[in-house]
Amino acid sequence: MRTKNPESPAYLFGHLPYCSDCIHELFLPFDLINNDPTVEQVLDFVARERGINRSDETSFSAYSFPKLLQRDELLDGERCQRCTRRL
Repeated sequence: MRTKNPESPAYLFGHLPYCSDCIHELFLPFDLINNDPTVEQVLDFVARERGINRSDETSFSAYSFPKLLQRDELLDGERCQRCTRRL
């Protein structure tokens, strides 16, 4: 199980890597836009709303919700699937 790391360079969603900025934009609920939450706060909020336990990544699929990727899990030269920024 991975631990929450606000400095995590990437997330796995749909088994593809995304940067934290793109995950933030993809999951930011409309009612949180004016609060300027971090990507982890956004994901915590969405997980609560969906009944997802983020601390147990075996309980959900990366197809249904993003999972943290640590640097050692990334391939050399891997890029965000949305913005193509190098991770």
